[in-house]
Amino acid sequence: MNLLKLVIALIRGDKEFVEELKKVLEKENISVAELSRRANIPYTTLYKIINMQRKPNLKTLRAILKVFYEEKGSFVAVIAARHILEEISFDTSKVKFYPSTNLEDVLISAVKAEKEGAKAIVCAPIVSSIVEKMVDVPVVTIKQR
Repeated sequence: MNLLKLVIALIRGDKEFVEELKKVLEKENISVAELSRRANIPYTTLYKIINMQRKPNLKTLRAILKVFYEEKGSFVAVIAARHILEEISFDTSKVKFYPSTNLEDVLISAVKAEKEGAKAIVCAPIVSSIVEKMVDVPVVTIKQR
């Protein structure tokens, strides 16, 4: 929905786009610095765009809009031992499982999950701190009961 609002505002003009971008950032509680990180755009560039000191070029617009684009194939990756994955019982339409039996498997699975488009990774607490350092998506820990 945010993406559509931004595109419509962009069609209307630069000022409208900036105003809508500010609204979306406030609504989503995203700072300019966070948008800069997510879009891989220099902070100063976004600051100038937000303050109407610069017009965004096509590459910058694509990067900004991509942050708000929800892909249909998006999913959460769960990395765990096979016996733990077999015990999970919930709607798995937005979850992809990566069975891993050792640290090397976990690290490979984390990188693979990120490359495949995972929006977040769920893994055991013992490996989560390492995985967080390797990927740019949120990492959540789980514990076996």
